[in-house]
Amino acid sequence: DILAQASGSKRISCAGPHLCHSLSIMDGHVETNPSLTEGCTRLSAPSVGSEKNCWSDRRQLYELARLEGLVHKDFHLAVLCLVYTGANVVCLVFNSMEEEFREEHRMPFHMLEFWSTFIFAVLQIYIMAFVASGSLCMNPLLLRVVMVCNIVFTFVPAALLAVSVEKFEVLAHEVEYSNEITMAAIDIVMVRALMRNAGAKVLAINYVTALFALAITTTQLGVYNWAEDGEHLAHYFEFCFEMLSSLISFSFCINNSFGSAKLLQQRLDAMQSSWGPDALIHDGSDPISV
Repeated sequence: DILAQASGSKRISCAGPHLCHSLSIMDGHVETNPSLTEGCTRLSAPSVGSEKNCWSDRRQLYELARLEGLVHKDFHLAVLCLVYTGANVVCLVFNSMEEEFREEHRMPFHMLEFWSTFIFAVLQIYIMAFVASGSLCMNPLLLRVVMVCNIVFTFVPAALLAVSVEKFEVLAHEVEYSNEITMAAIDIVMVRALMRNAGAKVLAINYVTALFALAITTTQLGVYNWAEDGEHLAHYFEFCFEMLSSLISFSFCINNSFGSAKLLQQRLDAMQSSWGPDALIHDGSDPISV
């Protein structure tokens, strides 16, 4: 199983008619080693067609390594998204406790709330960089703005609260709740990609998701500022929204992981069909399987 082999190193040797190298894969990183195999480097003056086929084989092996790396990265990111879901469940339970208990454990509660949000913001950036690639159609300038806002406006309130909860609590919450609009924007783009892959009508889904996400973020900001016992009530909106956000990111990552694994298996089957059943050898024994 390719996921079970995430921590190991692998060497793939291919006996294709024009292949002139072996490929070492360790956690998705590729090393190519020239070998004097027939049909390429042993030819003193290879023909143009032979040279093209050699590079085609190299590209195919590089694509296999890239896909295997994506399977691992996407799966690990999906697991981390679920960890953030669990952190918000803990915060939601804490927020449901009596006031005396909440006041007594105020500091650890806010540390978990704000630092987990910062870590998830970093996680979302990695998802957009390594998982999304061509899946998310987003304006490059808008993407940079979202990245800056997501990182800076989650780290600053967490760091301020680490210094003093009493002094910076209100400011930290204002910044965090305002920044959740950018988190909602990322969620909208991910839901759009998920719906597109599922063949749903994207336009209607986009509008509904956008309105729902913006409604939660603006409502919690209003509740925090103007409702009686605003912080306590706003936390319910916050943790429910962040659980939804983490589950959207989890779905996006795990779908991409399974999709990459399926595509990897298809590529392996195609290569074995064109090169023969003994073309792909994994560590000298079993063929690579997904």
